[in-house]
Amino acid sequence: MSKQLDMAAGENCVCFNLRWVTRAVTQFYDAEMRRHGIRPTQGSILASLNSKDSWNMAELSDWLGMERTTLVRNLRPLQRDGFVKAVGGGRGNRVELTITTKGRKQVESLTPAWKAAQSAVVKTLGEKRWSAILSDLETAALALNK
Repeated sequence: MSKQLDMAAGENCVCFNLRWVTRAVTQFYDAEMRRHGIRPTQGSILASLNSKDSWNMAELSDWLGMERTTLVRNLRPLQRDGFVKAVGGGRGNRVELTITTKGRKQVESLTPAWKAAQSAVVKTLGEKRWSAILSDLETAALALNK
């Protein structure tokens, strides 16, 4: 007979457990990517910018599911290091973002580290299991954001 999960127990809190796992996975990816001077969040931004010619701030924020203030905070070092260019802005104006040639080279440089982290995590979980988890997370995200 299977034991019923006590959803009122703190240790079964969905939010707590997802955040706990996210922190652990982020720390793992961070260790892999640190030698390139990029944090995982910044790597995601660069990879997204690398996927098309131009984004505006609102599009990228929505795509990444990131608050604009958080995106701006993560873009600053990427701009400072010459990986990203921002044009426009000011009161009511759109900010257009593009990845620079230096940024594209950075993506090429950090891709092997990202792939190594990705492979290790998927191997730990199992490919079928990860595929099912990913599908379940996407379903939950869509249902909760209606």
